[in-house]
Amino acid sequence: MRATPAVSGPHLVRWVVRELDTVDSTQAELGRLARAGAPEGTAVTALHQVAGRGRWSRSWWDTPGESLLASILLRPPVPPSRAPQLTLVAVVAVVEALQAAAGVGARIRWPNDVMAAGRKLCGILAEASSGADGGLQHVLLGIGINVNQTAFPPELADRATSLRLLAAAPQERAAVLASLLDALGRWYGVYLRAGLGPVREAWRAASATLGERLAMPDGRAGVAVDLDEEGSLVVRTDDGGLARVSSGEIANAAAP
Repeated sequence: MRATPAVSGPHLVRWVVRELDTVDSTQAELGRLARAGAPEGTAVTALHQVAGRGRWSRSWWDTPGESLLASILLRPPVPPSRAPQLTLVAVVAVVEALQAAAGVGARIRWPNDVMAAGRKLCGILAEASSGADGGLQHVLLGIGINVNQTAFPPELADRATSLRLLAAAPQERAAVLASLLDALGRWYGVYLRAGLGPVREAWRAASATLGERLAMPDGRAGVAVDLDEEGSLVVRTDDGGLARVSSGEIANAAAP
């Protein structure tokens, strides 16, 4: 294990990266460190996870050394109700970082997927923990980016892509991580100073979801039209009303 301090730009966070080989999951490893009092800015990366997971406890597939697998500890001074907004901060930072590191223009599929050429390139898992007093203790941002894969398992082959495939050249994981931490540090600072507004504008500009016809978790369908001031997806339903989706699965829906 190697701990590498890294500071860049006018950030509010000093990053300390712990680089590991194989772990159960970077989220689990960082969770242990967070509970032991690790400072904000602690990050864990790994070459391979044997029990990686995404949202809804889905497994996360990776080939050793070909993905950027990172979990990042934040301790934002915000109420627990705002913790989900850190997913939006992270996804905006990822889009910026991929452009800077590999020249890849990516889009955001609400709430936590980064897409390119219609395929998934990155997933984000944000997990919050509150203390006995009800205050927010920390947020773990798990970020998995497909970096150097040239092939995927059959069940993912038509849904996933990598930076190497998109840029038509191998990529350096260390350079992608550096760009990610640089972008995340800046956007996290913007969020703490100015709230969700600037993040919301960047999300809108990079969104692949706005304008899509979607099926919502409650069974209704409609067209995604905005991201509201709290970070919920706004959908104009088929009956002409507006609905807000703050959690749960959405899916593409056929035209009525």
